[in-house]
Amino acid sequence: MYTQNITARSIQARVVGVTYGGRQTVVAQLQEGEQVFLVRDPNNTFDPNAIKVIRVNGQQIGFLDRNLAARLSARLDEYGQPVQAYVSSITGGFYPGSCLGVLIRFELPE
Repeated sequence: MYTQNITARSIQARVVGVTYGGRQTVVAQLQEGEQVFLVRDPNNTFDPNAIKVIRVNGQQIGFLDRNLAARLSARLDEYGQPVQAYVSSITGGFYPGSCLGVLIRFELPE
């Protein structure tokens, strides 16, 4: 889910796949305002439009939603480099055993 359409410059989006492959440990280390990057993953076997969300240190947090990635992948391919984003909110985790989520905000490259 994202809160802006892609014609707007600023987008807030939920990161998906944060419960896969031990990523909850990575999410638990995030801070609001932390810089992260959007990196195209065109060789992804599940989605050729995939866009990874990674920390500065290279740890993967998850992906952009498949529908949003489909709308942004060509623009990111054209841009040719990672897109800077920021953690706008850490969600969930309100009781023991519950999962954390991540919202990010980024500006579309021109």
